This record gives sequence, structure tokens and C-alpha cells, in this order.
Amino acid sequence: MSDHKTAFIEKIYRENHEGFLRFLTLKCHSRDEAQDVLQEAFQKLIGHDALSQMENPRAYLYRTAVNIIIDRHRKNQHQIKFIRDSLASADISAPSSSTIPPERQMAAKQELAALYKALNELPEKCKKAFLLHREKQLKYSEIAEKLEVSVSMVEKYMIKSLKHLRKNR
Repeated sequence: MSDHKTAFIEKIYRENHEGFLRFLTLKCHSRDEAQDVLQEAFQKLIGHDALSQMENPRAYLYRTAVNIIIDRHRKNQHQIKFIRDSLASADISAPSSSTIPPERQMAAKQELAALYKALNELPEKCKKAFLLHREKQLKYSEIAEKLEVSVSMVEKYMIKSLKHLRKNR
């Protein structure tokens, strides 16, 4: 990257970082996820070929971040649907619902709803690492490769995910 482009990006970062992070935190409901979106948006800005000809890089940055959030939301909905479909199609030899007391059924539904809610609160990479490990039974090294992070980072994602899910049980 040229010195001019680097200075330009640094200027945009300095001038917009705090306000942009506050905006994203409101949209994402999580500072961790907001920071991930911020980083991804800046990466896209850096990779933009016509950065110097861009009329309003700040508007591009905000639009890019909103698009990233929308994409993540779509992925989340897809993952939740996958989990629900997996649970619905699972061949579980459990007692029929008529033998389970209604209050127990209600408690199970509430617990499942809390799990979905807690999953949605996780930063994207934490949730993805957790789902890849639990649903697809991938090893940490395979997850690290898929997410393009270190195995140590996958371990941290898993610890964070498990702590969050236990806390929100």
C-alpha cells in the first residue's frame, strides 16, 4: 500500500473510529461484534481500487458496515434454521410429548429459546467456531483453517462461547 493511501486510511480511521464504533455497537448490540464489523469494513475500504477517486469514503465505510451487518444477520438466520431443522429431523428416541408434563415441555422450550438468543448475542466468529465444532464436529485446527485464524484463537472463541452460553442458561 502506498504511503499516500496509508495516510489517507489512517486519517479516516482517526476522524471516524469512535463515532463509527458507537454507531456499530448500537446496530450489533455487542461491542465485540461491532469491532469485528469495523475491522472488516476498513479492510474492504483498504482493498478498494479507486479509493483516491472516492467522493465520500466515510459514507462508503458506513454503507459497507451496514451491508456486513445485514449479511451476518442473514447467516445467523440460516444457522438458526439449520439448528431447528437438525433438531426437528433428529431421530431421538425420547418419550412422546404426551408423557412429558406440560410444565416440563414449557421449560424446555424456554431453555431452547434462551439458547438461540444467547447464540445470536455472540460475535460472529465465536458463534461460527462454536457451531462448526458442535454441529459439524470439526477439530479446532479445521475450524482455524476455515476461519483463517490460529488454533489458539479458536480455543479463545470456544471458551468465550461456552462461558456466554452457560451464563445465559
